Amino acid sequence: MQRRRFIGSAVAVLAAGLWPVAQALAHTPYAQWDLFRKRNLQILTSHSDLPGDTIGDEWVDFLRKKLPLSRAMVSRARDVARVASLLKTDQSKLAVLSYQHAQAMMKAAAPFEDYPNMPLQIMLDNGTHVLVARDDLPLHHGFLIAVTLLEAAGPMHLTVPLEGKFGMKVHPGARAAARGEKVELPVSEAN
Repeated sequence: MQRRRFIGSAVAVLAAGLWPVAQALAHTPYAQWDLFRKRNLQILTSHSDLPGDTIGDEWVDFLRKKLPLSRAMVSRARDVARVASLLKTDQSKLAVLSYQHAQAMMKAAAPFEDYPNMPLQIMLDNGTHVLVARDDLPLHHGFLIAVTLLEAAGPMHLTVPLEGKFGMKVHPGARAAARGEKVELPVSEAN
């Protein structure tokens, strides 16, 4: 009896044109995921690049110590193609890439053929890997991340390549940090 009642209700909803309303009321995790991404500073790494994954852990540990409110964390993708997908679809703003992967990503070469015209800017360089950001990463976020990580520049050998690299421009916040300039924080984040 329950089954007939359910099927009858489903048919009534479809017939009444209320399907979009029913879908909107259904449970979906996307709102929680969006909120999670806004509350936590995620830096993507890849299981297929173990040195990059280790570097990401080091950078995130330093960020957590110096900027605890950033809630910095490493998010590991299964491979670098997945990193490109998450960056391209704006599901993450930052990633650690090896020189080889950064160059291939900017040229849309294998394994990044499906991700041409990546909107990336370089933030930091340690000699083998770079921290890249989407070009819509806010100026003040890039500045805070770069200033904080440049404090650890000695042991981590970090620099900001002021001329860019691999066809990427330098993030303006990272450039300002490298030049010792000041960047105004928005009032809501300055408190």
